[in-house]
Amino acid sequence: MNGTTQNQPGDDKPVRDSVLREQRLEQLMDSCKQEVLRQIVGPFGLTPAMFDDKDGGNVTTQHNAEQGLFAKESEEFNRTDYDYSAAKREKMREAFEGGSMNSQEFVDQYTGKHEPTKRENNKGKIVMNAELDHLVPVKDIHRQGGWIKDKQGRTELSSEKDNLHYTTHKTNRSKSDKAPEEAMSAENGFDKARIDPLLNEAKESLKEKLPDTSERLMYHGQELLNTGVQEAGRNAVRQAFGIVLHEYVNGSFHEIKVLFQDRHNEQSLIDRFIESNKRVMQRVISKLKAALEALVEGGIQGFVSNLLTFLINNLITTSKKIVALIRGSMQDLWKAIKMLVNPPEGMSGLEVARAVAKIIAAVVTTGLGMLMEESVKGFILGVSILVPIADILATAMTAIMTGVIGSLVIYGIDRLFDWLSSTGTELLQAYEANVQAQANVMERLREWLDLQYRNSRLYGTAALEYQRVRDSYLISSFQLETATLDAGATIASRNAQIDMLSTQIERQKLLADVLKSL
Repeated sequence: MNGTTQNQPGDDKPVRDSVLREQRLEQLMDSCKQEVLRQIVGPFGLTPAMFDDKDGGNVTTQHNAEQGLFAKESEEFNRTDYDYSAAKREKMREAFEGGSMNSQEFVDQYTGKHEPTKRENNKGKIVMNAELDHLVPVKDIHRQGGWIKDKQGRTELSSEKDNLHYTTHKTNRSKSDKAPEEAMSAENGFDKARIDPLLNEAKESLKEKLPDTSERLMYHGQELLNTGVQEAGRNAVRQAFGIVLHEYVNGSFHEIKVLFQDRHNEQSLIDRFIESNKRVMQRVISKLKAALEALVEGGIQGFVSNLLTFLINNLITTSKKIVALIRGSMQDLWKAIKMLVNPPEGMSGLEVARAVAKIIAAVVTTGLGMLMEESVKGFILGVSILVPIADILATAMTAIMTGVIGSLVIYGIDRLFDWLSSTGTELLQAYEANVQAQANVMERLREWLDLQYRNSRLYGTAALEYQRVRDSYLISSFQLETATLDAGATIASRNAQIDMLSTQIERQKLLADVLKSL
């Protein structure tokens, strides 16, 4: 033997694994740089500068309106838009002509009682006690659909006569903007048999003047078109400019590194700097085609993200961070969908899954980073010396952390798929079986939650029945107490009569005794 051994067929596997690990580590370092730069330029850079995100998105939904959240200032509640002065004068004229009001007293339409027309205020001045009240508050009318109407439409809503009723200053102030079902309940001393017909009549009359389905669809369609075009334009510019800016910054860093490393070059620093800038600009120019494609795709993604945000806000109200996250994730999700629908030629299913998993991981880490930004800002604000630059520092720190974490996650996904590809498909199938089992568990959980929901509704119905029984007992108790008081008063009256008769008898006896003595 000559002291050397021939490699066995499997002896090169450790070498391949070592080379692959080195490649992955090198990719990790490059990915960290690229991801940090992408985060600084993208979600934490250009996005806040180009978009003024707000809670609930760019289009007001009925769900958000009911929460008092409006996308436009013109949609917000403004009491001056609900002018009902003409209806107020007409209502007073009808009250005087109908006899329910005069200069001395009026009939409170909520109680049926006669009340003084005027009162003395805290300053001793005589002011009106009879006030015209909106049974369904104007603020509620606005949230129910008045926000869609123009000023004339809002005036018509606030002037609906069936919703205007005279009551006292005290009742009007205590009711304020509260829901009539709450403010004028039996617990507050109001007769529901009198209030409910008035309330039903007011709601029916308002329903005819509130926007119908076609009007709402037309309004939302117009708003979606306007805001969608705006979002598409801004997002198109953001993505196209982002590619150009990313390439410019990345190229500039590379050229600066070369400038410092190449110290023995005989050219002057200015000449080398000019040459570096030319190379950077050439890199930027080479990306113009990609920027143009991003311009088109960004426009489509911006329009779709605006529509998606609107649809979500019909069910739940999204915060402005979620709005930004939806827009930011559309670009990556678009890539993932394109990869799944039309994978590159020669790419295996496992490689497609790897690429899609990395894209989804980037979306998730970016979203978590955006949600974490406020926490980072709060931590920085705790250091008094950093307060003036808290916003800038929080953005930079969050972008860097998000980029590093995203790169580590992508590195982990690469290593996982390397492992899966080297050990066959048994482990992947086991993961698939595990995912299916988890899906079955979630389905059982959904069924259980649905059953719990039905039980909760039954409990609610039972609680209402118990409430009605309790109310009946209270009424019976009150009636029994009244009867007891009446019986007591009767007994007292009879006792007084007996005492009076006893006194008269005593007097007659005395008179008889006096007559006998005579």
